[in-house]
Amino acid sequence: MSRQANRRNRRVFDSVFGPGDISQPTPVATPAGGFPAPGQKWGGPEEQYRPEKGLRTNIEHVQPDTGDRLNYASIESKHIQDQVRWDRSWHIVTHALVLPPFPKGQTSKVQLQPQISGLDSSFYQAMEDILDPATRIPYANHTENIVTWHTQQVRSHFLTQVLPVIAHLKESHDRPSDLISESVQVLKTAHIQYLHGFGLIKDQLDLSAPEISAVVFAKFQRDLRAVISNSVTDALSDDLREVIEVYTSVILGLPIDKTTEKADIQPESRRSERARVELLELVSSLRKVGLAGEKFQVTFAEIMHFLMKEYVRKGFKGVWSLENKENIPIQKFLDAEESVLPRAAHLISPSQCTSELCEWIENRYSKLAVQVLSMVDTPTTITWANKERYKEMGIGHLADLRIEELFDIVINRPNSGGALEDLRTAITTPQRRLYLTEAFAKTLNERLLHPGTSTLQILQTYISMIWSFHSLDHSKVLLDRVAYPLQLYLCSREDTVRIIITGLLADPDDTQGKAGSGDKLVELAQLLHSGQQEENKSKYDEELDWHDMEWVPDPVDAGPGYKRSKNADIIGTLIGALGTSDIFIREFQNIIGDHLLKNDGRFEREVKVLELLKTRFGEGPLQACEVMFRDIQNSTSLNLDIRHNKSLEPSNEEREVARTNVPEKVNPEGLHKPSLHAKILSRLFWPQLQDDTYNIPTEITNLQAQYEEGFETLQSSRKLTWLPALGQATVELEFEDRTIIEEVHTWQATVIWAFQSPSGDPITHTLDTLTTQLEMDEPLLRAALKFWVAKLVLHSPRPGVYTPLETLNTTQQQATTSQPPDEPDAPAANTDKENEKMAMYWQFIQGMLKNSSSQMPLQQISMMLKMFVGEGFPYSNEELKELLQGKVQEGVLEMAGGRYRLRK
Repeated sequence: MSRQANRRNRRVFDSVFGPGDISQPTPVATPAGGFPAPGQKWGGPEEQYRPEKGLRTNIEHVQPDTGDRLNYASIESKHIQDQVRWDRSWHIVTHALVLPPFPKGQTSKVQLQPQISGLDSSFYQAMEDILDPATRIPYANHTENIVTWHTQQVRSHFLTQVLPVIAHLKESHDRPSDLISESVQVLKTAHIQYLHGFGLIKDQLDLSAPEISAVVFAKFQRDLRAVISNSVTDALSDDLREVIEVYTSVILGLPIDKTTEKADIQPESRRSERARVELLELVSSLRKVGLAGEKFQVTFAEIMHFLMKEYVRKGFKGVWSLENKENIPIQKFLDAEESVLPRAAHLISPSQCTSELCEWIENRYSKLAVQVLSMVDTPTTITWANKERYKEMGIGHLADLRIEELFDIVINRPNSGGALEDLRTAITTPQRRLYLTEAFAKTLNERLLHPGTSTLQILQTYISMIWSFHSLDHSKVLLDRVAYPLQLYLCSREDTVRIIITGLLADPDDTQGKAGSGDKLVELAQLLHSGQQEENKSKYDEELDWHDMEWVPDPVDAGPGYKRSKNADIIGTLIGALGTSDIFIREFQNIIGDHLLKNDGRFEREVKVLELLKTRFGEGPLQACEVMFRDIQNSTSLNLDIRHNKSLEPSNEEREVARTNVPEKVNPEGLHKPSLHAKILSRLFWPQLQDDTYNIPTEITNLQAQYEEGFETLQSSRKLTWLPALGQATVELEFEDRTIIEEVHTWQATVIWAFQSPSGDPITHTLDTLTTQLEMDEPLLRAALKFWVAKLVLHSPRPGVYTPLETLNTTQQQATTSQPPDEPDAPAANTDKENEKMAMYWQFIQGMLKNSSSQMPLQQISMMLKMFVGEGFPYSNEELKELLQGKVQEGVLEMAGGRYRLRK
């Protein structure tokens, strides 16, 4: 009995899913006729009977031992009768299940066809014949699958009648939300009609083969969803995506406007809850009509992924402080429960933005994903592992944002500590560390390492890089990856060493709290003064330091030459980046010599820098510097002895007169008495000191002769050689309406000395007379005259003629308060606008000669100006040559071998 039941079920299953051509329902105008009489052919020509496999199966029931012979005529009659019965049953069923035309109007009501009340017993008998032909009409040769027929009818009906209605809706609705709502209603109507027709088939299957009925119904639903999804999704995909994105944005607290670069994330509210309800209702409707399948899930996943990136970008872009938007201390986030953070973030203290991001993913993002994905065609369960992946994805987006901002984060240090904390939390894998260094190196090359950036700015950025990357990675592996191109570029700059040494020797008190201002690298002076550069001399070896509670193993991406170092040695890193020590020590000798010559005092900063260099380079290479310091110290006491012995010290009365600044009491001529101080140097240990020769005033030469006598008395075996151009002079000038006191070079003081008049009458000199009288090089003389003209001490009534300016008019008095000292004037031009342009071009030229190459021919300067000046360089090479020649005459530029260079 069980075997017969299985065989019967197999025949029913084959009749439903078996292959065969699908015909259309028999037209009503040509209904099938009645059954023919026994032995009578049912229309058409006679055919020779050919037994088939199915027939053999059916006659297996004939007992072979009876001896009866098969009556082929009788069998052929049964085939005809069963085929006619099949055709009539197929006509009855298909005629009843034909889908009615779909209404064109949106308000038209659809009557479900067929009406169940109008179906009689003949329909159900015919349905039984079609569903189980192997049992009920086994001799029918041509049968078809009613489920397949109905499925193809639904497909054709949907494409030809329903889809055009949806396309018309798309043309008549501007708002995506209205279009989606109307389209869903149309699909619901069609869906109900299609399921109603199939329900009659399913009801019969439930009676005859219930175990097959569920399988058949599930297959029809899948086919129906596939037809609707593949046909409608393409037409409505953009509008559906927009509607879902709007709902999702509101639920997650993001602004709907995509054009805003940065915005505050909105907390949960009634508006967000209302959007959540509407979105879930939409998903439920889409599932009912077959639009919540795989394509919808992909669309929703893409939207959620995009909105996570938008949340990170709009919520955290530019938020670099250690305090959050509401000024809540970061400690609040550090005390948050660990369950909010992904496992990768547990290894280190989480940053503020990371904590806030993980909290948002935990409470809002994952919650929405759970609700939506549980309502799709194939529901997905969001597990704890899925939430962890969401958090890791969010932290990855935060890392991408911070890597994109890293250059700005570096140059804004120390006000970007929060962003560095975000990166420290996020870059926990070798892949992200590698991506960080590659991206930063590219940005560094584009924004910093080019001729338009000054060496000072590059060094300031390098110092910020050292601090920032040390904060990210104490192993310095990341810094080593990005610093090499910068170090190589610094080595090509001729002023790198000078700026570093000048920064070390700068006064940190003058610019305290204003690091990066001015023209000196004062950050180094502040570091040196604060003692942060002292080497970390631990009595324990770093690799075996059992007292280090923050010990971590070597980074997995460290190279073979990696050596652990905990302290961020800024000065040591800068000095080490310059390669060989010879260049650095030679430049240090030149600069320290200039400092010692121009200044007085104990030189504590200079001594501190010298000790630092001796620690790094040893005492031997810096022996000459030691002698230089000793010369200055010895010179101070020797100078006092000589001045005292030769009565060069002013009397108490003269000191009082100088203090009160009363010129009438100085001497009968009304002039101050000059005073001479000297610094005595060891010729063999100091750098080559270049000096310009010129005629020194007689009063000064007399003082020098007395000083030499005093020196030879104390140092009989030595002789003095004067270098007057390297000295400094304090000049006090008395005019009718003002008094001017200036610290100048000795050659500048010599030029103004030539204009003094014991009688009080102004003296006028030409350029030629001054050149003959002073025997001074013309460029140096022009530079001195230019300096005093800028100070409104001299004026030039006509070219080449100079005379003192005793009184100032109102405009000149205002100029004395507004004009900065030692400011190079713009080259001569016809208009103020041209003067401004030429001054700008001169600044470009100075930058190129300082930062790119110290010497350039005219053609190269012209080419680089045309490349780097934004509005273009409008002047010809001849006009540029005239500008450069003017700078040569002013003494700020010099030409040698067809190349221009800045005068030192």
